[in-house]
Amino acid sequence: MALFAVNKPLGRTSHDVVDMARKLLGTRRVGHTGTLDPLATGVLILAVDVSTKLVPFLSAEVKEYIAWVSFGVTTETLDAEGQIVAESSRRPTQREIEAALPTFLTLTQQTPPAYSAVKVRGVKAYEAARKGQALELEPRPVQYLEASLLAYDPAPVAHRIAPSATGWHLSERGRAVELPRPVGDYPTAVIRLVVGSGTYVRSFARDLGEQLGSKAFLSGLVRTRVGKIGLEQAQDIENLDTGKVLDELEALSCPSVELSHTEARRAMEGVPLPIPAKGLVALVGPRRRLVAMAEGDGFKLRIKRVFKG
Repeated sequence: MALFAVNKPLGRTSHDVVDMARKLLGTRRVGHTGTLDPLATGVLILAVDVSTKLVPFLSAEVKEYIAWVSFGVTTETLDAEGQIVAESSRRPTQREIEAALPTFLTLTQQTPPAYSAVKVRGVKAYEAARKGQALELEPRPVQYLEASLLAYDPAPVAHRIAPSATGWHLSERGRAVELPRPVGDYPTAVIRLVVGSGTYVRSFARDLGEQLGSKAFLSGLVRTRVGKIGLEQAQDIENLDTGKVLDELEALSCPSVELSHTEARRAMEGVPLPIPAKGLVALVGPRRRLVAMAEGDGFKLRIKRVFKG
């Protein structure tokens, strides 16, 4: 099995990075664990060959971002790629932004951006939006776990960032950030977010602006963590070191259970195991090899995915 953490470059799609990895690794079986928009950078986990079976589980991991949210206008794509479609003279204060952030921690549903891969009756929202036929999108489940203001600047500033025990933060000696070409000199909040799977940060920017009586868009985004894998572990895709493979068990946030030879064989056959665990569990066989993913109900583990090679 093979997992790689790469730092997606600005201007590339996630699919571009997958194509580059396919050429470098000489295999078509490469997937990723969560799309990043072209104007976003940061952690993209690539799964190769049999590791592609882990994609659904890694895609569901909690993600951490540092987001640049600019106030005063919004765009058709809700980021720096689209044309300005609305303006507001309202400029929120730092105190107002800080007061608004906790409200997102209670949010359970949110409407995706018009330019997203969400499908309605088999049609992708962004395909319809490009044709001027925006679909009516229903709110979807979201989860905001943390939201904190790191800075508030008169215009977008490409701060340096660094990891800490409490998440990524701004640091003069940290990693350089590359932001998209600015739409304009609009006041910009730099916000750290920790969110559940399926949460669109562009929707966060839109809704934060509306909550503060203004218009807003996402003027920059860095994904700093996917589950347990941080940006400090990510490689440049252009210089991918095939020897720097992630350990699957270290990439997964769920607990693991060590199996005997007999239990491992039964798990490989898809047989439920009488082990009293709850939730998602990684099943580990001899020599610390991941043999299966299972779901526990407190009484037994039902096999969800088997890894045979």
